[in-house]
Amino acid sequence: MEIKNVCIIGAGTMGSGIAQLIAINGYSVNIVDLSVDLLDEIKEKIEQNVDRHYVDRNKLSKEEANKILSKIHYYTNIEEAVDNVQLVIEAIYEDMNLKQVLFEKIDSICENHVILASNTSSLSITDIASKCKHQERIVGIHFFNPATVMKLVEIIKGDNTTEETLEIAKEFSKRLNKTVVIINDSPGFVTSRLIYVLCNEAINMKMEGIASTEDIDTACKLAFNFPMGPLELSDLVGLDIYNNIGEYLNDEFGDKYKPSFLLKKMVNNKQLGRKSRKGFYDY
Repeated sequence: MEIKNVCIIGAGTMGSGIAQLIAINGYSVNIVDLSVDLLDEIKEKIEQNVDRHYVDRNKLSKEEANKILSKIHYYTNIEEAVDNVQLVIEAIYEDMNLKQVLFEKIDSICENHVILASNTSSLSITDIASKCKHQERIVGIHFFNPATVMKLVEIIKGDNTTEETLEIAKEFSKRLNKTVVIINDSPGFVTSRLIYVLCNEAINMKMEGIASTEDIDTACKLAFNFPMGPLELSDLVGLDIYNNIGEYLNDEFGDKYKPSFLLKKMVNNKQLGRKSRKGFYDY
């Protein structure tokens, strides 16, 4: 099956970034969200990003940029947004119940050939698909933030995902100029499970007063050649996201994944990182 038209459900940071990536690579993409105000805000943000990173740097002409932007369409009605697409990518909040309800709905309204993918960073694809009739077409396609820059995509095979579905997801991701790794379904997959442990331990070190925020990050950057330190990365990803991942991994694997007390405290105080302009750093 050739993918020409894609629908992204969820117009947040990841959803809008994935939509921009897909349009830049020549596909038509529909973004759907419940909020008209958010869609208007995201449309303006995408236009600014294309201008700043492509037009201003002479990578694209203004005419070429406008052609890309014309490939992105905005909807509040999910039935209209999934009409005549070959791939749907869910990019909503990391909550199992919300995702299960959404997938049950899109499974019932999309034609049987349409691939249904989740951009979840940690939740089991098998569990997400568990309430659906056509579980064979459900797969994980995990992009990284920012989606237009990061080279990796994790493709996650649920227990009932067919090889055909897996291959379509793999080839599509490669056409977005991504390096693809195939992961068998397991909570946290590879990347989220590993990076959560590092960041959570760095947060514990901060709580214990072992070193300052800046020195923990500098030590990791220079010792391990990381582009950013674990506390800076936590702010970028969102402390609420890491807290949710930790609680999920803790439930699945035990107390060694228990979120740091400081992490929970900061989330309760709405210190979520860049999205709230305050985390381990001020923004």
